[in-house]
Amino acid sequence: MKTTASRKSRVETGALLTGLIYDNRGNIMSPTYSVRRGNRYRYYLSSALLRDRRPEAGSRVRVNADDIEQLVVELLGRELSRPDLSAGGPSAGWSTETRAMVHDAIERVVVQGDELQIVRKPVASSAAAAQADDDGPQVHRAPLPAPRPRARKEIIVPGGQNSSPRRVNHALILAIARAKSWMRDLRSGRYADTTDIARQFQFNDAHVRRILRFGYLAPDIVEAIIEGRQPRPMTVKRLLRGVPCVWADQRAAFGFAR
Repeated sequence: MKTTASRKSRVETGALLTGLIYDNRGNIMSPTYSVRRGNRYRYYLSSALLRDRRPEAGSRVRVNADDIEQLVVELLGRELSRPDLSAGGPSAGWSTETRAMVHDAIERVVVQGDELQIVRKPVASSAAAAQADDDGPQVHRAPLPAPRPRARKEIIVPGGQNSSPRRVNHALILAIARAKSWMRDLRSGRYADTTDIARQFQFNDAHVRRILRFGYLAPDIVEAIIEGRQPRPMTVKRLLRGVPCVWADQRAAFGFAR
């Protein structure tokens, strides 16, 4: 238990830009990590994606945390003539001084397509500096590294102090969103029937009908999936085998406690 708590603490405190980093549509980006072959990889993920609002997300929904933090600290180190700030890098853990200077000097970091925009806080220590602030905030731009290959479709999000890590299964969220979208379009007459949907998306009709059942999941089950609190065996493959009509039967079948 103590080991688990320590691991959670390291993950949460390791995110240098918590509360500072946003996508280019104004959604805050939350620290997350994935695990592959026993190794942990840190990311910042748009909160719009975590809330199943993909259309509201910016042009880049997921960035490698180590790369972004290194860029920000190196730029700040050059600005302040403090190259020592980036000593050790994210793999060794940022020092308390580096963390304090980043939060004191940086107003926000914006992920804009293939570019990172770093907005400095205004410095009003002199009249000249205050006058310069009238021209707007000081913004630095740096090219973003190319996205790294995704380790897996399951992202583990650290929970609160008394909660377990959450596993956000994007394939499952996408399937539910697709089911609800198809149901809405069938009701509105956009699609005549499931055969029309199958033709449009190049699926077979039986697959479309199975996916549509995802739209009948109980609201609390959908909420748990969006927040990554679903039982681990609950996957798209599992749901394709059948979704009970009665919500109580769904909770029993998929391992949700009453």
